[in-house]
Amino acid sequence: MRASENAEERKGKNGMNVSIVRLVIASVLIALGIVVMAVQTFGIFRLRYVLNRMHASAMGDSLGIFLIIAGLIVIFGFSLASAKLFTMIILFWFASPVCAHLLSKLEVNTNDHLEDECEVPEE
Repeated sequence: MRASENAEERKGKNGMNVSIVRLVIASVLIALGIVVMAVQTFGIFRLRYVLNRMHASAMGDSLGIFLIIAGLIVIFGFSLASAKLFTMIILFWFASPVCAHLLSKLEVNTNDHLEDECEVPEE
């Protein structure tokens, strides 16, 4: 009798199981994250100039990782694991743009023919 009581407790107003709704939302988020990462990879190979490639990779990393980890947070619910995953999102959101900026600054400072590749304003 206890198993049927637990099943009844998990059902919402319309009789839909809450765990199935969480699974569907998490699956959609994870699938969107994978699609964003695939588009990012395509952009990295398709673009010609290194700064454009870095922009595509930094934007794709930030959004793709956020969507995938958000899907995992939905699967785990509110728990210690979700807090750790949220901490990972914050870490990636700070680290990825900073690393991309430092690498692009290195490219700008070391490339002697930067004017051939892109428009450089005079300082």
